[in-house]
Amino acid sequence: MPRIVKSGSCFILQPQNSELEFSPQHFMTDYWRDRPGYDTIAGGRGGSCLIQLDDKRAILRQYHRSGFASNLLSNQYLWLGKMMSRPWREWHVLQRARQAGLPVPEPIAACACRSGLWYRAALMTAYLADTEMLTRRLRREPLPSDCWQRLGLLLKQMHAEGVRHADLNSDNILIDSQDRFYLVDFDKARIMNQLGEWQWRPLYRLQRSIEKRNRIQRLHYDANDWQSMMDGYQS
Repeated sequence: MPRIVKSGSCFILQPQNSELEFSPQHFMTDYWRDRPGYDTIAGGRGGSCLIQLDDKRAILRQYHRSGFASNLLSNQYLWLGKMMSRPWREWHVLQRARQAGLPVPEPIAACACRSGLWYRAALMTAYLADTEMLTRRLRREPLPSDCWQRLGLLLKQMHAEGVRHADLNSDNILIDSQDRFYLVDFDKARIMNQLGEWQWRPLYRLQRSIEKRNRIQRLHYDANDWQSMMDGYQS
């Protein structure tokens, strides 16, 4: 079971056996800005940075809204209890995925700070070294068909474990120099009880994201690549 620490109006979640000690300030970007190891990260909705925790590199991600709501409440969410907060739910999905052997980041700590009816939140996960977004790789070079098939097998495994990714796109799939895939950003992901129609929606979302980026950025990608991915998924 994870350890929960209350600090003022903030709740911090971390593994029971963690030797790291956190306070709410550790989840603020400004705390790390002038410290060794700090770096900004491109992409996403903002609020993500690379930090150094003792001997471990980590990603600190602030939760931010997208779309019209971001103009009104960019980083505030309605408080329904700590167990219903965004970082709590993402933490538990990541833990479930890791227990199933899926290549996802290790969750290090999460924090939700309440202010009246609202809360702000952040999540720390282990940094996946030697990786880049699938989008970036495809801008540079094509992937062989066996890589696409392995990606399909990975997504099949994720769905077989009941993990439903809420924003599966080519930026949330990482690939390393050995062509191994990793899945990131499980905000709003859910654990499903059984396979069903839901499993196809993330795949359609991924296909649309790749095709959209292909139109704009001219990726090394064509319909045969997607077919190879689906061959792996349906094998």
